[in-house]
Amino acid sequence: MPETAAMIENTLTLPDGRVLGYGIYGDPAGFPVFDFHGIPGSRREAALIADYIGRDDVCFIGMDRPGYGRSSPKRNFRIVDFPGDVVALADQLKIAKFAVLGYSGGGPFALACAAQIPGRLASLAVVSGVGPADIGPQGMHESNRKKFSLAQRLPWLARLMLWLVFSTLRRQPERLARQLKTIWQQMPEPDRQVLEQDQHFADGILAITRDALTSGVSGWVQEEILMTQPWQFEMNDVRVPHVQLWHGGLDRNVPVTMGRAVAGQIPNCRATFLDNEGHISLLYHHGREIVERLIQSGFQ
Repeated sequence: MPETAAMIENTLTLPDGRVLGYGIYGDPAGFPVFDFHGIPGSRREAALIADYIGRDDVCFIGMDRPGYGRSSPKRNFRIVDFPGDVVALADQLKIAKFAVLGYSGGGPFALACAAQIPGRLASLAVVSGVGPADIGPQGMHESNRKKFSLAQRLPWLARLMLWLVFSTLRRQPERLARQLKTIWQQMPEPDRQVLEQDQHFADGILAITRDALTSGVSGWVQEEILMTQPWQFEMNDVRVPHVQLWHGGLDRNVPVTMGRAVAGQIPNCRATFLDNEGHISLLYHHGREIVERLIQSGFQ
């Protein structure tokens, strides 16, 4: 990911004293799209999306969730706590209304915003989004399935094991790169093709992962456990008029059963299921269309 993709990167001190890391990419005066990153991830996921979508009329805003990148950790962080951070940043940037794109593990946080601060959201897209934990890990690739199952049954043990493993990966960047490539080999063919044929994009994902771990692994560990727990809000609480959901039928990071379950419970959801797309390939191949729909819905 080229450094020139970043227009502004800064931090905001929140009312409770925590620091929030954020970045503004693309045209600062363009249509505002808040990107909620995957797990692990950082604000710079928004920079990668801005870079490969290549629109000059969109302002992509990325946020480091607690414990990632430049953001302070938050003890006992919950999905329903995140909308407060989003409002604080939007107010700081003087953005009254904005679109939200929640990718992968960012999906539940996007839906929490749609449930708690619907008046601030012009439109919403959940792409390859994690679904409620009670659906279960069936259909996930092996490493995700093992993490999910352990965290659901024995969260204290999962927290300890994940902390040890992730800390080792953070200290050894070359090992982190090898681990990512091992995971990528477990992914379906469309995902592997994207990662093998577009080295710039693959390098961008690695750079985002490394950036996520800048100040520690607490965010990553916390959210791996969090994804296996109840969300503390109901899907029918989502009151944003324009909700789109996209999911690949071959996705093995987040199985399509999760996407179908979420789509079936959200009022006014326009769901698109693409049988031949995976977890990464979906956003890669259809990102421009997804953003275009966000913008069109936001002006309705």
